[in-house]
Amino acid sequence: MELLHSISSTFENIKTTIKNRNSTERLLILKKEIQTLSTELVIFGKENHDQYVRSLAMEGYVTLLSVKTMPISLEDKRNLLQDAFDKLKKHALREECLFIFLRIQNLLCYYLIQLDQITIAKDILENMEDLYDKISKSDSDKFYDAEDLFTNEPLTKIKRVNPEKIDKVITNNVQMQAFLYNKLNMPEKYSLYNHTALRRQLEMKEGTPQDWALRAARLGNYFTYLNQLRNARHHLSAAYQILRTCHDNCKLIPEEFVLQKADFEMHFLELSHYWVKYGLTLFKLSKKKILNRYFSNPSAKTDLWKAVNMNVLDEIVVNNEKFDDENVKDVGAEKSGKGDVTSEKLFIFPTLDLKEMENRIPVDIICGIEEARRLFTFSHKWLVRARHYYDFEHHAAQYISCSLQLAELYEHLAFFEKNIDNQYNIQKRRADVLEALNSLLKNCDSVMSVQIDVIKELSQVQLELMALNLQKLWREESQTNVFSLDADADSIINSLDSESNKTLTEKTLNTTSKNMFLRKMEAATLLNGKLFRLSDQLDVGTPSQLSFRTNQIKS
Repeated sequence: MELLHSISSTFENIKTTIKNRNSTERLLILKKEIQTLSTELVIFGKENHDQYVRSLAMEGYVTLLSVKTMPISLEDKRNLLQDAFDKLKKHALREECLFIFLRIQNLLCYYLIQLDQITIAKDILENMEDLYDKISKSDSDKFYDAEDLFTNEPLTKIKRVNPEKIDKVITNNVQMQAFLYNKLNMPEKYSLYNHTALRRQLEMKEGTPQDWALRAARLGNYFTYLNQLRNARHHLSAAYQILRTCHDNCKLIPEEFVLQKADFEMHFLELSHYWVKYGLTLFKLSKKKILNRYFSNPSAKTDLWKAVNMNVLDEIVVNNEKFDDENVKDVGAEKSGKGDVTSEKLFIFPTLDLKEMENRIPVDIICGIEEARRLFTFSHKWLVRARHYYDFEHHAAQYISCSLQLAELYEHLAFFEKNIDNQYNIQKRRADVLEALNSLLKNCDSVMSVQIDVIKELSQVQLELMALNLQKLWREESQTNVFSLDADADSIINSLDSESNKTLTEKTLNTTSKNMFLRKMEAATLLNGKLFRLSDQLDVGTPSQLSFRTNQIKS
């Protein structure tokens, strides 16, 4: 026991030396005392076989102390920790060793990552998973903190470590594992381990609610990138609920709320961007799926000259397939290639009640205009919230991004709209957004490439607006029995040439470009299936003959 008393005394001297940061000889004294303590621990383990495991645990703690306090290279730190890790590995589940073993392993993997030895760190972390299972099945109140072993008292009188400390180290290891999988480009495992770390932190209430909500929102955004929209919705909803609860509770303490108000605004702003991206992704996947089903349908391939009819699209979507369960669970996980490789239940937070909120957020493939309007309203609300924080003068990039996203939302909504008048109004709003943005960009030389893209999109909008105008005219003509092909083509161009129908972009185009623009639009539209519906009123018998007459108009 005299040796144990000497060990305890040396350890207290080391702690005092570490605290005395003003001493010029601090490092020399510390190095000498650590060497003395290491020697005493080796002797203590050899002379007391029943205390051998205890001596190993204390040696491991001294190694951890040396690595953290002594100015040595990363390679030397890794080597010291690797030796201690190998010594303790056989006794990892012993009461004296478990906690210090986990801490050494955690720091060892951290240094391996710093040295870019990713594979070794990954193997160590994966091999630790069996140990986590054994720990969860054992009594968590029986383990010791190695720092408390430096005392004269027997093990029976030493206090046990708080189980939460062990859980925190395991959670930190899981989080480190997620980081490695992300670095190795393994999205399925990265998302699984990142979610597991978040779930454990939520259950332990580790860290601040704001930080947790931000990390959950970013994982939700990552799920959006993988096109796993149900998982994305769950994580973004969880982030919003935690952030909103924390915000409301903080408002009850005015002094605290004043200090954190700016942080809350930035967190909600970031969450807004993720919700907008979620809505746009669901629109894109829905649009792509509908068009793929339409063009892969045999009946649709018989005449590709016909205009896409939304009624036909709806019929194909409903009749061919009422969305398999796998498609409902994961709206086309194209980036990962496999969809959800694990059960969806793995990616939920059981302690949060999010059903009511999730039921208000669209997640399934959009099939009709009502669903599209619902998703548009949801996404538009978050986009308006994000745009509120930006102005063009101080946040030009963010303002431009929000404006382009708003134009994209209008474009998707118009795709699902069946009514021509409603389509025109939606496209007109899209054009107004782009026109306003274009007028701002004219005064900025540094965003020339962006302005070119905006002008290209404006041209596309003008094409669609003119196509809708032509459809309106044809719709009116179809209600009469008199139809002159040559006269009608000229009247269309003349009607579109009037000043009352011009948009801001049209007024800026020169006459030659405009005439060529309209002639191309006329030729393309005359080949449209809309004209074929009127073929019964003409003396032309076949589409080929009609195509010949069209060539005469162009010449």
